Order: sequence, then C-alpha cells, then structure tokens
Amino acid sequence: MTDRRLRIASYVIALVGVCAAGYLVYTKYAHGGVCGVSGGCTVVQQSEWSELFGIPVSVLGVVGYGLIFAALTLRGEMARLLLVLFSGGGFLFSMYLMYRAYITLDAFCPFCTTSAVCMTLLFVISATRFVRGPDLVAAATDLDADAEGDEVDERGGVDGELAGA
Repeated sequence: MTDRRLRIASYVIALVGVCAAGYLVYTKYAHGGVCGVSGGCTVVQQSEWSELFGIPVSVLGVVGYGLIFAALTLRGEMARLLLVLFSGGGFLFSMYLMYRAYITLDAFCPFCTTSAVCMTLLFVISATRFVRGPDLVAAATDLDADAEGDEVDERGGVDGELAGA
C-alpha cells in the first residue's frame, strides 16, 4: 500500500475516532456522563478514571485526534515521527483506559472501545509509515520526472500517468 493510501486511511480512522470521542464529550457535559447506548458507558463515564487532573479523558481524546490531524497535514520525516509519537501516546493511554474499563470496572463502552481501536490502528499505520520512509514509487517517479524535465501531477504520476501503473 502506498504512503498516500496509508495517509488517507489514517484520516478516515482519525475521523471515526474523533467522532467517538466527541460523542463522549457531549454525553459527559450534556448528560452528566449518562449514555443512552449502553449502561457500561455510564459506568465508565462516571468513574474516577473518566478524568485526568479534572479534564475528561474524552476531551483529551479529541485533542489527541486534533494533533494527529495536524500532523497528517505535514510532510516529511518529522511529520511521520510526530504521528508515531501522538498515536503511540494515544494508544498507550487507551490501553490503560481499556484495562480500567474492562478489568477494574467490568464495564463495556462501545465508544471508548471504538476510540481505542482507532488509536491502535493509527499507531500501527504511523509506525509502518515511519519505518518504511517515503513512498519509493512516488519518490522514484519524482526523480525520473525531475531528470527528464517532466511535470509531476498531484497524483504522483508523470504527465497524467499514475505512479506505479
């Protein structure tokens, strides 16, 4: 899978994650943590682990996804490193929260779980992109086009051709 496709997948996964975290923020403030979907949501949202230093963890999740979106708009090695750091931190924090929800509270919150799965996928994709480095097909196409004086279009192709086709 190309770097571009992995980046697009990351955008989609982050969008799903921010929607799940956003819904939890909404229920936390609008309904005191009472979620109409599952009794487990209410147990988790009203537990002592639902806040960190007085800030709801769902708000921290929205901020984390915001940082991931911001890093996805950047290019280069530093952007890929930031994505690994942000998604890795989110992944570790999500695993801690899942432990508290499932083991300590014996409760299931589908929105918390959705966010945790999204952070896990984002971390795996980010780590993969970081280890692989820049997309070699696109990089080779760019180099070939530069050497020949051709223009590289936004899809990574030369003069209308698709990269790797």
